[in-house]
Amino acid sequence: MDRHPLTPGGNTLAILDTCVLLPSRLSDVLFDLMLEGLYFAYWTGDVEAEFLRNWPHVHPNAAKSGAKRLKAFQRATNNGHLIAGYDDTAYMSRVPARVHDNDRHLIAAALVMLNGLDEEDDPALHKIMIVSDNTKHLAVADTRKLGIEVIKAGAFLDRLFCAAPSRTSQAIAKSLSDLTKPPYSKAELVAALQLHGAKAAAEGLENIGE
Repeated sequence: MDRHPLTPGGNTLAILDTCVLLPSRLSDVLFDLMLEGLYFAYWTGDVEAEFLRNWPHVHPNAAKSGAKRLKAFQRATNNGHLIAGYDDTAYMSRVPARVHDNDRHLIAAALVMLNGLDEEDDPALHKIMIVSDNTKHLAVADTRKLGIEVIKAGAFLDRLFCAAPSRTSQAIAKSLSDLTKPPYSKAELVAALQLHGAKAAAEGLENIGE
């Protein structure tokens, strides 16, 4: 069995944008998929700052819990998540001109990781992805030419589900079982996955136990 089903024989390295970390149910699932070993999750210091800045607006009823949530993300990766050096001119200068100014750090961070793959025996076995629902600001076609794939969260979940349905379903079922305060129903999580465009993953969850 390939550890990372999207990259047989290699690693799937996914940079998570702020917009996919802020929705609680989506980020629950993304991290349980990572903990299942389906991919490696990374992000930048800019993402962390943006997350803390926007958390109170997205979750006004839990405005003070953003820092606690971010620490949980960091623990999940054993603090191996943070990409450094992306603000160097060598990387920033290669970011496509069409990328929105506020999102240039994501492409530059992916270029840092791409540069690191040169040390691998077979760089082509590995894949670097940016998981973001803000694709219109990330010049998807231009970024693809650099060897970096930009993908929406729902499509990312569905691709993992199609490549490894059993492991993905197991991870999503764990997300559901962990949601006890307050309890969260399977139907509610299915609806949340559908809301984020993960139709195949939602269907897989719906069929669990049937």
